[in-house]
Amino acid sequence: MTTKMRSSIPLACTAMAGLLLAACNSTAIRVGGAPEASVKNCVAAAARELRVPPASIAADKGSTPRDGVYTVNLKVGPQRRSAVCTTDENSAVIGVVYKRPE
Repeated sequence: MTTKMRSSIPLACTAMAGLLLAACNSTAIRVGGAPEASVKNCVAAAARELRVPPASIAADKGSTPRDGVYTVNLKVGPQRRSAVCTTDENSAVIGVVYKRPE
């Protein structure tokens, strides 16, 4: 191996580590454990089920209460009414309902 090649290996490793770290810290991928596809599908399903424009729905937070099932909390409409959406491991929507006020 040449000296030039040896000196470029640590640089390449550092660049790759930086890319991997950036991917792990991305907030666009998940909302509280739910995959991005689940969040998008929940917003689309909520718009249909709750009869509101998709732009008026925001994903608030999410969780994974059981393996393969994701729960995404939503804020709907100008009143920011709470709703919950569940999806399976393939991001298919299981259901969308408004939460009862506490």
